[in-house]
Amino acid sequence: MSDRQSGHGRKKNRLWILLIVVIVVLLGIVIAINQGGHEQEPSTEQTEKNEATDDTQPADTNDEEEEETEPSEETDTGLEFPYLLDDDKIQIDSLFQYSGINLDAQNEECEDVASLQLKNNSDQYLEKAEISVELTDGTAFSFEVEDIPAGKSVMAFDTANTAYDGKTGVALIDATTTYSSDAGLKETDIKITSDDNGVQLENISGNALANLKIKYHCVMDDMYFGGISSETEVAGLAAGETTTVDTSESILGDAEVVSITY
Repeated sequence: MSDRQSGHGRKKNRLWILLIVVIVVLLGIVIAINQGGHEQEPSTEQTEKNEATDDTQPADTNDEEEEETEPSEETDTGLEFPYLLDDDKIQIDSLFQYSGINLDAQNEECEDVASLQLKNNSDQYLEKAEISVELTDGTAFSFEVEDIPAGKSVMAFDTANTAYDGKTGVALIDATTTYSSDAGLKETDIKITSDDNGVQLENISGNALANLKIKYHCVMDDMYFGGISSETEVAGLAAGETTTVDTSESILGDAEVVSITY
């Protein structure tokens, strides 16, 4: 092979090498451009997402604020206790459930019967009170309270032995009452004592007493248990004489005399 042919071959090889280099460089540029484009696309998408989030965020916050500031639905709980009526002379402390023997319904057994805790706030003897209670669902109860000295409290039970669910609110309480400034224990004439044998009356008046009518309540936990009082009689009591009165109707607790008349 001549030198001319050899030189021509080397020149041809250099051209091929240069062409390959150019192709490689062009490929590198194309790849770099494509990679740059792909790198920017997620950034653009993320920016759009961020913008969308920024657009929706205030709306979410406003919804939360509206939920927080929107008033909740009120529940009708009815009257609140203690509840005063009859010119504040009577205080109703609670309406509750009771199961056992209903002294105000002729000693019938009861379960979850409507029960009322009441206090005589007046300075007089409460001879009688007829109390009606109506719930927000229309259910009605009736209570009868007798012979409650001033400042004393009593638990009374529905006279019809009607059950109470313990949840429904009270819509209305009304009372018809009778008071007395004369009723009492006649402490200047009669001494009252109590022991394990029952209640004793001693005539300390110095004169014979006849036709005594004694009213009393069953007492549990320093409160009268049952709104309706019990009554017993003593035919006569000589001066200085002591007698034990019959309080057998007080079957659930001790008896406390509240009134004596003759």
